[in-house]
Amino acid sequence: MYKIIVFDKDDTITKAKTNIDTEISNLFSKLLEKNKVAIITWWNFDNIYTQIVKLLPKNTNFSNLFLFPTIGTQMYYFKNWEWKRKYAEFLSEEEANYIKSVLEKWLKDLNLIPEKYWWELIENRWSQITYSALWQKAPLEEKQKFDPDKKIRQKLVDYVKNDLKDYTIGIAGTTSVDITKKGLDKAYWIKKIMENLWIKKEEISFIWDALFPWWNDYPVKEFWIDCIKVNNPEDTKKYLKNLK
Repeated sequence: MYKIIVFDKDDTITKAKTNIDTEISNLFSKLLEKNKVAIITWWNFDNIYTQIVKLLPKNTNFSNLFLFPTIGTQMYYFKNWEWKRKYAEFLSEEEANYIKSVLEKWLKDLNLIPEKYWWELIENRWSQITYSALWQKAPLEEKQKFDPDKKIRQKLVDYVKNDLKDYTIGIAGTTSVDITKKGLDKAYWIKKIMENLWIKKEEISFIWDALFPWWNDYPVKEFWIDCIKVNNPEDTKKYLKNLK
């Protein structure tokens, strides 16, 4: 029915910020035998490669796999036994510095800097700026306790959005807020999939775990892509097992 199935990563393919497990790795490899698959995530290419691609079986048909890191602001495809980048939408140094300064200001003014964190809270991922409370590689159990109801991050978004009207802001992962150029959300990169792979909107299915305003998966629903909601990787496994 679908020519391409698009997956979010954290809490969809893997638990937040962890590696793909053996079962879903094998299911993914089987899916790639006959289906095109895309992964759109706020992670960068190196993380996607390490946590997913590298752990797929060696006989996987990687030519059917397309990677869209940093909320799809880049695209990678597999050809001639290597991964190639087709395009990237990078922030300028001036834009990156401005976004970081706004985040730093409101984190301080709202008293949202945590008492304990492991390293940098604001990271330049070239095509997006990410605020990751505690640090992106902090222990998962600590991250899960920090903002489970998203109220801390929502408060931050509510204040910074007035200073960042020319940018797209989305809550993501367990503790993150992602900021990209205006309009460069997941719906925009669904359009990029259509343009680059010659696929119609109705031929795309998007598998996601979160659908809330200001959440980074939400724009896909607004674009009227056929979306399938999962709660965790176990739900994704059930979905993959039921595919014909």
